[in-house]
Amino acid sequence: MDFWDLTKLMFRRWYVSVPALLIAVAVTLFVATRVEPDYVATSYVQLVPPAITPKAADETKASARNPWLDLGLASLTKAGMIATQDQRNVKALKNAGFSDDFTITQDPQLPILTVEVIGDTEVQSTQTSEQLIKRFTESVAALQDEYGAPGEQMITVRRLDLGDNVEESTSKVKRALIAVAGVGVLLTVALTVAIDAWIRHRRKRPASGEPAPEPPSPAEGPGEKTARIPVSAAGAAPVKVASIEDTIVLPPSWKDRDRSTSP
Repeated sequence: MDFWDLTKLMFRRWYVSVPALLIAVAVTLFVATRVEPDYVATSYVQLVPPAITPKAADETKASARNPWLDLGLASLTKAGMIATQDQRNVKALKNAGFSDDFTITQDPQLPILTVEVIGDTEVQSTQTSEQLIKRFTESVAALQDEYGAPGEQMITVRRLDLGDNVEESTSKVKRALIAVAGVGVLLTVALTVAIDAWIRHRRKRPASGEPAPEPPSPAEGPGEKTARIPVSAAGAAPVKVASIEDTIVLPPSWKDRDRSTSP
């Protein structure tokens, strides 16, 4: 069955397909009113090197130095991002009522992070973004403190946005509507095809009170029919026997001879 045959079947069984489609539309509209949109908060942070250039190390005296300055700001950015995305931090955010649906990406050329949070409400997405930036800042400071970096050589974190980059996203609503509408159409087609097959089967099956046709008798020819005399419930019906004269046809000369010889 191709698409054209299926379309004709839907029109032929309109009393099944139309109510089913109306129910699918009603369910889709109900889902559209119940599913709430998401809110996406986007934030940007950047690592800033120290404002004071460290003095050259004296060969006769050891001096403290921040090793992350030699590795580069991109290395510290990547390390802080990994620490922020730790599973313990994600579970702590979820248990505190924040969103655990977020994405942190690093710029390939600059020490800039993009934090994107998807929340159920605008407040949740904004507060989750602030918590992630706070966690990233603490991770960057802790990584430098572990190596005893001097205070004047500390790399700091600077937030580049104002914290109001929140947009409403309807992607979840669209996905829900597409899923419900698709399931409704499939169920409508399946129900219509099933009922059409059931109706065809009922038409092909003989009625329950109709006797099955009897096979022809072997004595009958292809064009012959055998006369049947109905029998009543009380007994055999009386049968009128024809005379021999009606049964046997005699020549005219024989009938005249019988009349002439009769007394």
